[in-house]
Amino acid sequence: MNANTQVHASTISSAVLLLWRALESCGCDGRALFAQVDLDPDRLHDPNARYPFTALTRLWKLAAAATRDPCLGLTVARFWHPTTFHALGYSWMASQTLKDALMRMARYSAIVTDAVSMDLTSSAEGFEFTLQPKFAPPADEAIDAGMAIVLGMCRTSYGSTFNPLRVTMQRDTPAIVDTFSQVFRAPIQFSAPENMLLFSNADLTAPLPTANAELARANDRVITGYLARFTHDSIKIRVEAKLLEQLSSGRATQGSIAKALAMSPRTLQRNLKQEGTSYKQLLDDMRRQLASQYIKESRLSVNEITFMLGFSEPANFSRAFRRWTGVSPSEYRLS
Repeated sequence: MNANTQVHASTISSAVLLLWRALESCGCDGRALFAQVDLDPDRLHDPNARYPFTALTRLWKLAAAATRDPCLGLTVARFWHPTTFHALGYSWMASQTLKDALMRMARYSAIVTDAVSMDLTSSAEGFEFTLQPKFAPPADEAIDAGMAIVLGMCRTSYGSTFNPLRVTMQRDTPAIVDTFSQVFRAPIQFSAPENMLLFSNADLTAPLPTANAELARANDRVITGYLARFTHDSIKIRVEAKLLEQLSSGRATQGSIAKALAMSPRTLQRNLKQEGTSYKQLLDDMRRQLASQYIKESRLSVNEITFMLGFSEPANFSRAFRRWTGVSPSEYRLS
């Protein structure tokens, strides 16, 4: 990441509102702290507003000093609400499993902040969810809050007994370790190579009671539309937004997407290559992600899903699905 990218990195206002509420709960003058870093607190209630990363890092450090709370990030996490992350919060709540929810968080994390990359990967022990700052040095408290919020979201969806298998954090050992242990309820390693939450396969693949594929799809469209508006420099995100609009028409092609983005197919191909991907890969990834969600929605037939994903024949969809998952759509539905 270059310096120019860091200057333009930002965080959505509703996430910063959590810090404001934590300051209020501690009796601190939030308005005065915001003024010290030239941030306007009145923008906190604009759901589409964003605050610059560099100023927020300074704000976190001022807030930690003002509150004298060595666990400020964990305090901030207690104020999380589904509305905090724009449509991503609702899409999370409607996900089929925690694996689906965490994949959405990783895929659409830029809606919350583009200063941290998030990823979900499978390992021999389970699933690892990582939060990696793109710029250094971030405020420890901000990463603490992010990890605690992700875990809190899992517990909101799964149940209060949900716990990770292990936690690793890049930060130094905090002054009060017990509070971290009480929040994460798992072994924690500090001064680690990465910020990571390790989850069991069984917990992440269990069906969630709040699952609603139709609502998840609707909110995914809102997310990609929002991202396409504010991340004008990311062709990948803009293509994903257009794919969601055009896929079910059966007429989504590289040419139609390029036309919708006011560029030639060759320019689209070149720009996507610069971002390490291609139209074919994005189309395949989106179909694979949506297919697994649709198949779990039992009211949808395979024929309906075939056309919702833009395939011409059910046989073509079934072959693609077996390539993605190793099983047929009907076998996946019964699993």
